[in-house]
Amino acid sequence: MREVFIISTGEILTGKTAGSRRMQNIAKSLAAGSITVFLCSLAEFRGEPADMDMIRQGVFALRSVKGEDQQKSSLRHFLKTVNRFLAMGEADKVIYLYPTTFVLKDFIYLLYFKLLKRHRFFCEINELRRAIPFSSPPPSGLGPGIRYFLKAAKDFVVFSLNELQVVFYDGITVISTSLEKYFSRCTRRMIRVPILCDAEEIDGMDYPPAFDGKTFKICFAGYIKCDKEGFKLVYEAISKLSTRYDVELYLYGILEEEDNTQLTHLSEKYDLKEKVYYKGNIDPEDLKREFLKYHLLILPRPINKRTIYGFSTKLSEYLVSGIPVLLTDVSDNAMFIKDNYNGYIIPPGSADAIAGKLEEIILSYNDRAQEIVKNAHITVRERLDLRLFTQVYDDFFFSNRKKMSQPA
Repeated sequence: MREVFIISTGEILTGKTAGSRRMQNIAKSLAAGSITVFLCSLAEFRGEPADMDMIRQGVFALRSVKGEDQQKSSLRHFLKTVNRFLAMGEADKVIYLYPTTFVLKDFIYLLYFKLLKRHRFFCEINELRRAIPFSSPPPSGLGPGIRYFLKAAKDFVVFSLNELQVVFYDGITVISTSLEKYFSRCTRRMIRVPILCDAEEIDGMDYPPAFDGKTFKICFAGYIKCDKEGFKLVYEAISKLSTRYDVELYLYGILEEEDNTQLTHLSEKYDLKEKVYYKGNIDPEDLKREFLKYHLLILPRPINKRTIYGFSTKLSEYLVSGIPVLLTDVSDNAMFIKDNYNGYIIPPGSADAIAGKLEEIILSYNDRAQEIVKNAHITVRERLDLRLFTQVYDDFFFSNRKKMSQPA
């Protein structure tokens, strides 16, 4: 019998992020191989008494008997409770950490479970965190500029030190080829698992809505970070098209005050106040239905150190949505998306390129959209379905084989 405890500081079941969805897809992948999975979230833990509730076949979640209305529990109680379940039974157990930017807590997990309690400890790495601190431009003004630099420098040091933990893990999984190359200098105990889709979500799905020649509706869903996601170029591109086409952009996800201010400024600059709408951060199941209102989903990331190493987990939801996807050629996107076949892909960093591709999509939409979606679903089933990686995970966690086979 084999058991994997997926641990994270962030939310797993109640989270409205692509990261939460990825953790759940990893759990489904493991469970498909008769591995029992326990989802343990510090953010969702409310203290003892606690139990493991089955949420689907082979997957359990750490739940407090007190209920969700209680206050969050301490890290110390969380560690002791998870270790109590780890100590039960004779199964072959491993811990799989899904990290967050709360790197001190990730370090404490490693110290407690690996070095103190001697459990095998693996970690997922889905972005290069040391690329985060200086990824946005500094604010204007001497005071704000100095504060920005000091905070960014501190975060850079912290994230760089955090990378040293890799040598203590029993193994890591990475999400992109760039991360695979980067961490190969630190460890050989590594596999690459790209974005994971659930092909069963495709069954019975409708095709995208026809374009009636009036308003072409575009959607972005995810963590709305202006600099990381390239919204300036998108706003400029929509502005370029506004004299010939009625194009609207709808945004879903977490929107912080700083980014909201930037988006407001962009709307004013490009005269798009009546063309861009923020719809809030909604539950993933509701988001699936929302997608069907739109003609196109976008991931317009520019090229920088952060986007080169990452691989947007949001693409996994886009590809099973039943709506065509437009994205830029950053990270491993071009390994899975072929332009005008299973999506649309353009060079990063150009408003003209975005505008030109949008016009091409609008003019050919009713002729091409259904075929694009059909081919995207083929890609999901043949290359990105979570069940394709079940044996990969099983071998990595529980086999002594030096080389694990994995889908291309």
